[in-house]
Amino acid sequence: MSANTESPTAQPVTDPAVGDATDTRTWYGQVRSAFGKPHIALMSDVQDRATIDHPSQPISSLLGTIPSLRFATPARLRELAGATQRERVDVGEAIIRQGEYADDVFFILDGTFDVLISHFGQAPDFIRALTAGDSFGELGVLYDVPRTATVRCTSPAHILRIPGQRFLDALGTGA
Repeated sequence: MSANTESPTAQPVTDPAVGDATDTRTWYGQVRSAFGKPHIALMSDVQDRATIDHPSQPISSLLGTIPSLRFATPARLRELAGATQRERVDVGEAIIRQGEYADDVFFILDGTFDVLISHFGQAPDFIRALTAGDSFGELGVLYDVPRTATVRCTSPAHILRIPGQRFLDALGTGA
């Protein structure tokens, strides 16, 4: 390369978090950051609640991000949003317990949860952490089986509780 040409793969980028300092990112890094995980606006992020046109609209949009509901019609998502309940969850509270009857599906608005599985009555093993935008409980509702894991809150949180039968109705599989 001559002194008059620049590398097409690295360009200086000003990071507003550090002021005038520049960070050199590759083309791949710039594209990856542009197409990263979408930001979900939480109810707690809304400063002026009067800007929400209809109470079920934001909830139906959130419900549409649940993989099982990706083919549900907008009308069914709005119906389902009307049936959901927003709940506050305290640290240490178990939302579902392994082996219990599966009657609801849950969507995390904020906070963190640990997924734990116990084998043969032993101490539970940590499987993974769930955060805002994750959902859980679909397996038991979809297949009518007992809960396969315990999900316990590890930081103050808010969830949406979705009634299982209404969840199935939104999929078009309800009785």
